[in-house]
Amino acid sequence: MIDEMLLKYGLTNAPSILPMLDDFSDEREVREYCWQVLRTYPDLTKEDWIIGIEGGDYIYSFGGNYIFITDDIWSFNLVASQAVLDLLVERIRQV
Repeated sequence: MIDEMLLKYGLTNAPSILPMLDDFSDEREVREYCWQVLRTYPDLTKEDWIIGIEGGDYIYSFGGNYIFITDDIWSFNLVASQAVLDLLVERIRQV
């Protein structure tokens, strides 16, 4: 199911933001900063999702770009094209 979502939105081989923010203390900190930055985009839209008891997997869009987010009680990850990751990391570091 997740593979189908990634394929549908062109994110099958998209890299993760986590290695780009390896100087952050843990995934909780990355989660907080990612959501803080993402919420600044007025056109942020949830496009697709799979919800579980502990969290879910989501496709969001903003500015014509798609991102895939895994957000549950154990982990957080965000994958997107390298250009989108570069933009988000730059904004996160400014915060």
